[in-house]
Amino acid sequence: MNWESTPVLMLTPFHHMQRGNTLTTLRLQTALRQRGFTVDLLSLEEKGWRDSLREYLINGKYSLVHGFNARYFGGVLTEFPELRNLPLILTTTGSDLNYDLKNSGRDLVLAAFAAAEKIIVFHDYFQKLIGDAYPEYCSKLSTIPQGVWLEESPPIKREMIGLAADNIVFALPSGLRPVKDIELAIDGLQRVYKDFPELRLLIIGPVIDRDYGQKIKQRVSELNWVFYLGEVLHSDMGNYLSLADVILNTSQAEGQPQGLLEGMSQNKPAILTAVPGNLDIIEEGRQGYYVRNQEELAVAARKMLSSAESRQRMGWEAGKLVKEKFSLAREIQSYAELYRQVLSP
Repeated sequence: MNWESTPVLMLTPFHHMQRGNTLTTLRLQTALRQRGFTVDLLSLEEKGWRDSLREYLINGKYSLVHGFNARYFGGVLTEFPELRNLPLILTTTGSDLNYDLKNSGRDLVLAAFAAAEKIIVFHDYFQKLIGDAYPEYCSKLSTIPQGVWLEESPPIKREMIGLAADNIVFALPSGLRPVKDIELAIDGLQRVYKDFPELRLLIIGPVIDRDYGQKIKQRVSELNWVFYLGEVLHSDMGNYLSLADVILNTSQAEGQPQGLLEGMSQNKPAILTAVPGNLDIIEEGRQGYYVRNQEELAVAARKMLSSAESRQRMGWEAGKLVKEKFSLAREIQSYAELYRQVLSP
């Protein structure tokens, strides 16, 4: 049977704002289509998504449904229990495991776990997290790291966004919401700014939490060395990241730090928080540094600022690591094999 021609529906909670779920589903849909798979996408942001899904189910349009984020997928299953008559794959995305599974979203997450034939996590840590607490789902679990995919677009020059050639730029690709802890980057770097006035912080990402976004934008307006670019098209992200000297991730919890990995793929060294989802991404001191607080971030930043040679060496190692461990081709091959396995009689 030609499994590639079998119609697949991806269900995602988000698709319009540039955030993790959006980029994951866009990357997978695009690459799987290039491999010959018939993959459509339905976002829960769409006003008429319920009517569309109801029509799809009545007409039997799809042979496989691939859901993203266990809490949201569990909610869809609650509204449309007939989905359980189809083969289901679930890709967990971070917040569903780090927060929802431990809080009020637990029942929805577990409903999604129970219904899915396969549960995908981005890191073996999450396999252990689920397997230790819910061993009945161990046989469903697979780890597929996200691949890095950056599109090509016309280059951007530093002066176009107010940066100078001799600035040392730390880029933080992140949406503005509390879990991303943007203050950690600002406060940690502020500790070393007086000694390194060439330091600049570039924050790139949409406002996801309005109150938090206002708070961060107010901070930025008071600091002449911090720039907030807002949301940019993913097709332009590679160019903005290429302007950086160092890539940051300051999240309190992660599924997989995709923006950081995209920056590392551009041969940029990394500073990232030592939290689940980030741990084991890099080797300490080889591709960058792990930090736990402002003081450690300041120490790591000082090391980066003090040596262009170290930045270059660790950046080269970072690019090599992404090519070896976070290949888009490997990710797509894993999903293609998974689709065929689930669809096999």
